[in-house]
Amino acid sequence: MAGYGIAMWAGLEEEAFTVGELLALAAGAASGQHNHLVAVQLAVSLVMMTPITQVVDGRGPLPAAANAGLRVMASAPLHGGELPGMVDQELADLIQPGLPPHRRASWRSRHAQE
Repeated sequence: MAGYGIAMWAGLEEEAFTVGELLALAAGAASGQHNHLVAVQLAVSLVMMTPITQVVDGRGPLPAAANAGLRVMASAPLHGGELPGMVDQELADLIQPGLPPHRRASWRSRHAQE
């Protein structure tokens, strides 16, 4: 195994851990030697927008992971399947006028990956 990653639902968003703390824990587990932590995974969706809003200001887990040379993977673009039911017509019209809410939620998640 060349490396491992850590996946969290809200641990990085709610600052239960920082990327720096995860790196320190990984180094401690490796007895100070080179550790093999290579990636972090966190939830990013229209519901869990904190990582996106933070990166606009150059802060938060996304730039911290990038600066540390870690790969970042986003998960849960549909917020565990709940997002389509949360999008009402008003929000759908803000995203793209005229589309029904269920199509708007799936379009946004699909295009966020591009």
